[in-house]
Amino acid sequence: MTEKQLLAPEYISDLVEQGDRQRLRLLLNDQYPADLAECLNDLSPTHRITCFRLLDLDNASGLLAELEPEVQNELLRDLGDISIVALVSNMSPDDAVDLLAELPQDKARAIINQVADAEAKEDLSQLMAFKDDTAGGIMSTDYLALLARMSVAEALVDLREKYEDIEEEIYDVYVVDEKDRLVGRVSLRELLTAPPEVPITAIMDPDVVFVEADVDQEEAAEKLSRYDLMTLPVTDRDKVLLGIITADDVIDVLKEEAIEDIYQSSGITGTSSDNQDQLTYNVKRAFAARLPWLLVTLAIESGSASVINHFDLVFQKMVQAAAFMPLLSGVTGSVATQSTCIVIQGTANKSQVSLRGALRNIWHEIKVGMMLGIFCGFATYLVSLILHSSNLDLCLVVGASLFITMTVGVLIGSLMPILFKKFGVDPAHASGPFITSILDVSTMTIYLTIVNFFLRAQLK
Repeated sequence: MTEKQLLAPEYISDLVEQGDRQRLRLLLNDQYPADLAECLNDLSPTHRITCFRLLDLDNASGLLAELEPEVQNELLRDLGDISIVALVSNMSPDDAVDLLAELPQDKARAIINQVADAEAKEDLSQLMAFKDDTAGGIMSTDYLALLARMSVAEALVDLREKYEDIEEEIYDVYVVDEKDRLVGRVSLRELLTAPPEVPITAIMDPDVVFVEADVDQEEAAEKLSRYDLMTLPVTDRDKVLLGIITADDVIDVLKEEAIEDIYQSSGITGTSSDNQDQLTYNVKRAFAARLPWLLVTLAIESGSASVINHFDLVFQKMVQAAAFMPLLSGVTGSVATQSTCIVIQGTANKSQVSLRGALRNIWHEIKVGMMLGIFCGFATYLVSLILHSSNLDLCLVVGASLFITMTVGVLIGSLMPILFKKFGVDPAHASGPFITSILDVSTMTIYLTIVNFFLRAQLK
């Protein structure tokens, strides 16, 4: 792959306005689809459609798969159904389905019905039936399968005929029985080096890692990554082979899930690959996505206000105690967030977490939290000595309180993601406003209770 100079949107716009279609055609068709998409995303709609119409069919199909959803929609509105049918027919089935998913369902069905290739039409209809975030929704129907009853010689003849129709590079060949049920896997290398008379069943690996079509795409991506596979077969519940998931599909999934986790950890709900862009450009959508967890935060933080109001006499008798509340809240929140992130990362690739594993993670974090609490508590004690050297009791209270709140914070930060996962809620939510609010209430309650205890001890 040679490096090519990226096109500047301003330069392309100038060529469009000058009407230099010949130079534009040469430049645009010489770009990689991903680089061209980056350029065309920044063009005006009129200039974009002009450039798009100058592309060869293969380049246009590749570009369309790389464009942002809203740009795709604009182009599809400007293109006629005949052009869309030609593009869809030229794309790989999984990319074509991603494109059709952006259209109204009746229009998508009408376009599929106009596809001339009966096999491609069947593939598109099959893929459209799966949800976007499932293994079936991201799989490709471009794969090679051989019948288990074949010999190596028969298999090679069959592969030569089939390979011409496959658009993607194939590394694994799957073996199926007469009912298309997955029974094994064989590599091209094994086929090419085995004696011609040897049956496929003698050289195939019967222990095939696969996923069913309705499993979550993240689980499928994790399985492909765990076993270092180039492709992962997708079957129905009867183990009939439906398609494959490739490594490039997994990269897209991991990117999508990472973005989704970032949003969720900030308390933004309802984020998926289909609507993340709307959070930037659609005010109503952004409002609806961000409001729910903020209301939860508001409700829980009201508990902090109630706690502070309950201990108002403490502040009247020891005003200096209020000065350390932000310190305790900030440090406790930070250490708890660290624990939450570590636990989320440790359980990210596990569909279920065992009780023993959960307890081991929690105990580990508690030990770390206690060590951090001792160090930070002592440091806070020294800081309070500098600020309030005349009040040694307050210095001890602040230091001891930080040790306790940090230990409790680590416990909460470790426990929340595990509980969320247990109840089927994405653990990423645990690192957002929810856990922050819980920690604020806990920290204020612990600190003010200890201060109140020492005040009462002094009065006695």
